[in-house]
Amino acid sequence: MIETPLRAGREEPTMPDGRGYRMRGAGSTVVAISPQALWEIVMDEQRLAAAIPGAETLHRADRDEIRVYAADVGIGVGKIKGTYRVSAAFAETIAPSSLVLFGGAEGPFGNSTGEGWVDFRPVEGGTEVSYAYAILISGFVARVGGRLLDAAANTLIDKFFARLAKAAATV
Repeated sequence: MIETPLRAGREEPTMPDGRGYRMRGAGSTVVAISPQALWEIVMDEQRLAAAIPGAETLHRADRDEIRVYAADVGIGVGKIKGTYRVSAAFAETIAPSSLVLFGGAEGPFGNSTGEGWVDFRPVEGGTEVSYAYAILISGFVARVGGRLLDAAANTLIDKFFARLAKAAATV
């Protein structure tokens, strides 16, 4: 991951304090467009909304000159399904190469809060997108079990990148 002012001295996103299920992950994929074109998709709420699985709404809710996206997203783990109010604050943006995000979700079966890092790096064939996250999940959904939550997170991430690649194909 790229060293940035908010990441200085840290190897991974910080896990929030509190009780609940602690989820940590990282990965990467390649999207077949330039880092600048990909950055423009992420900074455009309509095109970003099209890439988010289950997004019912997405709008800007900026605070103190920080870009914030708020969304209503339908999320389900097994039979536990509901609409969650999700927010993500872009605490640090270094165009077109990196983001530090802080956010969370509130819904009928639980809440989450966390930090995520995203890097865009030009590679042959497009842009390598690397990500890392640390999320604390509380409430009923946290008691479902780690394997189910981890599998659901991986499925959502895979769907997001597939939809992002589709949005990129229209650039």
